[in-house]
Amino acid sequence: MIRVSITRGSARQTETARMVDISEGGLCFIGSRYLIPGTSLGIEFGDCRIVAEVRHCRLREYGSISEFFTGVQVQQILEGVETWLALTESAG
Repeated sequence: MIRVSITRGSARQTETARMVDISEGGLCFIGSRYLIPGTSLGIEFGDCRIVAEVRHCRLREYGSISEFFTGVQVQQILEGVETWLALTESAG
């Protein structure tokens, strides 16, 4: 599980999501709401803290369950560079 944060003005919204893919330049996660492409996000998992930008977000429906597959491009790794590199190397 990862924690995804969006800051709009003085309001910060945080939710948990499930990471499904990772690469050197980004990651994909499943969340509960639509995120507009271009939106800047804070993402945390393990000891990693990154800043990323939403590149695409698509609705997937499975019966009565609706989920959003969101792909982001990493803009900056704030903490956990070693962990990030280890994860991306093992994914490739």
